[in-house]
Amino acid sequence: MAVISEVKCGRCDRRYSGFRSRCPYCGARRNKRGKHADEGENAKAKLIIGVLLLILLIGATMVLILTSLPENNDAANPSDSADVSNPDISLPDEGNVSTIIDSAEPSAPETPTPSESEAVEIAEVIITAFGGPIKDNDFTLIGGVGDSIQLSFKTIPETTDKTAVWASSDENVFMVTSDGKVTATGRGSATVTVTVDGVESKCIVRVKGA
Repeated sequence: MAVISEVKCGRCDRRYSGFRSRCPYCGARRNKRGKHADEGENAKAKLIIGVLLLILLIGATMVLILTSLPENNDAANPSDSADVSNPDISLPDEGNVSTIIDSAEPSAPETPTPSESEAVEIAEVIITAFGGPIKDNDFTLIGGVGDSIQLSFKTIPETTDKTAVWASSDENVFMVTSDGKVTATGRGSATVTVTVDGVESKCIVRVKGA
């Protein structure tokens, strides 16, 4: 179906495009608008174009309607937003408010109590090695010079928050570190002393061997 109108040549009666000013077959010049061919076909083409334009117009109208629906829904549901002017919402009266404030009195601060370590008084200190007390507070380092042993202590009553002070009576026989490690320095015997809160405990250390 031709959309561009055609004309008939006045000389040879052949049809050709309406854009031409002369007949391509015989070369005759077209008079004014010439004779239009197939007026029925041209009318059908115009009808189709009109229908298409109408469909596009209807589609655009539907799109506008659909896009405006959410705004209408929001306007139709005012319950979603808070109504600050609702007369049904009641606030507590001044009497109730003052009652609540008066009843919330701050509690008195508790008097701090001394910690367990401060309250405990040491009655006795026991020197230990390998998790147990040393028999008769007397032991021998048979490995000679350089041999060592790690000593510890426990208190009666027991506590873990006390600091001990270790000392050797003769560092030519052994030396002791601040954490209770005894290391032999020469042959002989001497005394190791541990002091906890002024309470002492002593143990004899003997060094033998080369």
